[in-house]
Amino acid sequence: MNREMLLLEPIYQWLEQLLDGRINHFPLIRLLMNSIDHALIFFIGWLGVWSISLLFRKYHKQKIDWKLESYLHLFIFYLLVLLNITIFRQSSIFNLMRISPRPLQDIYWIPFVDSVKLFTHGSLFAAYYNVFGNIIWFMPMGLFCGILLKEKSHYKLSFWAGLSISLIIEISQWLFSTGVTHIDDVICNALGSVLGYWCYKKYQERKRRLEL
Repeated sequence: MNREMLLLEPIYQWLEQLLDGRINHFPLIRLLMNSIDHALIFFIGWLGVWSISLLFRKYHKQKIDWKLESYLHLFIFYLLVLLNITIFRQSSIFNLMRISPRPLQDIYWIPFVDSVKLFTHGSLFAAYYNVFGNIIWFMPMGLFCGILLKEKSHYKLSFWAGLSISLIIEISQWLFSTGVTHIDDVICNALGSVLGYWCYKKYQERKRRLEL
């Protein structure tokens, strides 16, 4: 059952009327907006917690890097959207109290077998989204590794960050029956995180050359 949008429903209804009949995969747009909608609610809660920590730091006269704080907020919001679009897509976090794991035979253990089938005998849209969508969704992970950790960041860290978050998502999808657990997703997610970090490094190199 799809969750109701609490904040973005009017915008979605407007888009639905505007784009009616023009887009074949409109449910994907609803899924994205639904995920952003629920992420915004949790993000407001995060801002409340952050505000308390900010007052505490100001009281102790700690220096605050506002640029870094802004990037941290973007990263938190990105994570919230990512978790909502993967784990909580059909239910709220409160519905996940009931553990109902899927059968182990429902897990796609062998890499790229299902993806190849989608490209050759299935929907091309589903095939491209399954591969490139999973890569693109995790590119911000690598970008934020570079932005937030700066000189402490490296390719291995971005790989392990992407791999770890992806495994948490896939295990949660299996454990709570909220999605399909797929080894291809883990591989593409880790690759996306590394590509995101590569983009960050290339941007930094170009920035340094322009400053010379």
